[in-house]
Amino acid sequence: MVDLPKIGSKTDDNLAATLLAAVGVAFGFAGLAYLCVEIPRAYDHVTPIWLSNGFLAACLLSSPTRRWPALVVGALLGALAAGAHAGDRPTLNAILTTLNVSQGLMAAVAVRRMTGEAIDLGRPRDMLAFVLLGGFLAPTILGTIAASIHTLMRGGGLLSNVTGWVLNDILGMLTIGPCLLVLFRAKLYLRERPLTRDGVLSIVACGLMTAVVFGQTKYPMLFMVPPVMFLAAWRQEVLGAVLGVVLVAAIALVLTIAGRGPIHLILSGSATQSTMLQLFLAVSTFVALPVAAFQRQRRAIMAELVETSAAAARSEAQFRLLAENALDIIAHSDLHGQMTYISPAARVIVGYEPEELLGARALEILHDDDRAELRRVVDAQRNSPRGVAPPPAEAVEYRVFRKDGAMIWLEARPTLVCDPVTGEPTGITDIIRDVTARKTLELDLRAARAEAEAAAAVKGEFLANMSHELRTPLTAVIGFANLAADEPDLSPRARRYLDRIATGGQTLLTTINDILDFSRLESGRIALNARPTSVADLVAEVLELSGADAMAKGLALAADGLTALPPHVMIDPERVRQVLVNLVGNAVKFTETGKVSLAVVHHENRLRIAVVDTGRGVAAEDQALLFARFSQIDAALNRQHGGAGLGLAISKGLVELMGGEIGVESEEGRGARFWFEIPAHVAQADDEEQAEDDIPLPPPGSRVLVVDDNAGNRELVRSVLEAVGVEVAEAVDGEEGVAAAAAAPYDAILMDLRMPRLDGVSAALRIRAGRGPSAGAPIIAFSADVRMGPLDPVFDGATPKPLTVISLLSTLAEAMSEPTPANA
Repeated sequence: MVDLPKIGSKTDDNLAATLLAAVGVAFGFAGLAYLCVEIPRAYDHVTPIWLSNGFLAACLLSSPTRRWPALVVGALLGALAAGAHAGDRPTLNAILTTLNVSQGLMAAVAVRRMTGEAIDLGRPRDMLAFVLLGGFLAPTILGTIAASIHTLMRGGGLLSNVTGWVLNDILGMLTIGPCLLVLFRAKLYLRERPLTRDGVLSIVACGLMTAVVFGQTKYPMLFMVPPVMFLAAWRQEVLGAVLGVVLVAAIALVLTIAGRGPIHLILSGSATQSTMLQLFLAVSTFVALPVAAFQRQRRAIMAELVETSAAAARSEAQFRLLAENALDIIAHSDLHGQMTYISPAARVIVGYEPEELLGARALEILHDDDRAELRRVVDAQRNSPRGVAPPPAEAVEYRVFRKDGAMIWLEARPTLVCDPVTGEPTGITDIIRDVTARKTLELDLRAARAEAEAAAAVKGEFLANMSHELRTPLTAVIGFANLAADEPDLSPRARRYLDRIATGGQTLLTTINDILDFSRLESGRIALNARPTSVADLVAEVLELSGADAMAKGLALAADGLTALPPHVMIDPERVRQVLVNLVGNAVKFTETGKVSLAVVHHENRLRIAVVDTGRGVAAEDQALLFARFSQIDAALNRQHGGAGLGLAISKGLVELMGGEIGVESEEGRGARFWFEIPAHVAQADDEEQAEDDIPLPPPGSRVLVVDDNAGNRELVRSVLEAVGVEVAEAVDGEEGVAAAAAAPYDAILMDLRMPRLDGVSAALRIRAGRGPSAGAPIIAFSADVRMGPLDPVFDGATPKPLTVISLLSTLAEAMSEPTPANA
């Protein structure tokens, strides 16, 4: 809703106020013109002062600019009426009226350009602008033009007419103009400087002195009036100066016109007397008004100085209050390093009274080892180039000795202080804090970290030893179980027993691998080996591995989207296989009926695989626990299915290591959907040529030396290699391995890492350095430790324990295909 009536009412009020002001200007201009002409004429005197133009200038300067056209029109009408009443011919009346009004307008425009919208004669700048531009410039220019035209049309002496006319206008402008401008703002001036007894007495004295001087005609005592006007301006500032000017002008004019006053001592005629009176009043006004303005400014400056001094005192008191009650030490030193102020907090922190540390004595309590660092930080502030901002304050920690001898840690942040006016450096200010408790905690944490790192190293060593000790017998258990299962004469019962042995060994191996893989993930020792891989073949392999378990439970096991995949993508197949085996294995393990399916999608170089089952699902509150280490959300379920609770945690770590993400979507009782997504760029033609083909075999008739302290492992390797036509020799430890390699040539050497007397790395180094017939043969690390970290460069490859036939044969074939080392 638009409130139009209010808008219209406001507009009407503005219009009415403007019209009322214009009418007031018209009557005021005409009335002052009548008084200035008719009263002197009645006493047969020339007009000594012209007030109308100054009246118009004051009214314009006191009004908004938008009202000026109306006020100028009102002044023109009033001036025409006054000129017609005075008997001027219409042409002369129109010309003089236009020039008089133009003079007031010119004065207002010139002053407003200098002072702005709000003129304040209490400001010396505004006062001088009005006196020089409005009081002298405008009357001189337009008064000269008006007097010249009047002389041409009415006759008379040009110089005397111009002089008298200009002085009339100047006197009128300087008399009534400031008076009205001050009266319009009288409330402001009275609020700033209320009337005082001395001020009122000075104004009264001004009037009395003027009456005394102009009430007699014997003595030329005009010089006695300006000092009293000066006193009124000094005591009552602008208001006193204006009232004094009005009183002096009124009394002087009335008494002079009445035939009294020292002006009549001049015997050169009424014209000269009028000119001298005008000069007297102009000089008196010009002295009083600027003095009042400067006095007002001086008072304002003094008040500001007093307030500034009080503010500085309050600020200093507040600073001292803060400094004296601060818990930290506040210190200031000069550019020579001498302490000039130290807050009372020093008494609590270092046990010294502040006075005891002034000068250079504060340096005496510093620890010798920390002096150089503290000096470096302070010098960085103190020696910054002039004109360039100092560097950011740098925190420094150092030790000091308390008065009781105890050593404590302090933290300081020395900062350069510059003079706010000149910008010159004056010293260094510092906030010094006791950080002994924090440093003690840091030292304790550092010791605890060192202890934890030592414990981690011990744990790593323990895991490495346990890996070797557990994998070594598992190699024999799983290997011989598999070899025995291939024997054709086994009874069904014996074959079933061997299957149970192999399955149990494989389960134990999986648990060991999970624990070791998780440890390696935590320590960041797993490296990725991306190569061209067929995702379809990889998924098919994983499904085949889980197929027997799914078939035993009657579950359907399938994969979708394999045909739309690119032939090869760049991924680490072993790590992706490990994640898939965990996800598919869990899905089969926890699904009793229904199916387990894989959805495989490759889009924009991203591989996304989801494993969906129809099992019991996972509650929303338990989903956060799925990827946590050693987490099993259902004790009963875990007792039924077993597991260490590391599979999903390892999967999450591997996926994140590959730059991907993993998650789960499930509702209790409605199955689960585990998914992961990893970067998988499509393999280029050059990469695809490197894709793995069938596993190669070592050349038949090759000679391989097996160095291992476990007889079962040696026998297992012999059984596998002799089955493919490889000749095998054995050594029971590193010493025998070095001797065997020095005695006969071998095409490859399988070297255990942990052996009595001489470990595998040392044995390999001695074989390489011995320059024997097998010094250049490929040496392959054969140990559970190869999973724990990077290989020593002396080895040409590695196959882990427990061994698999595929790993052993492919590693040997690859090593034998490489060129002979240069140091062979």
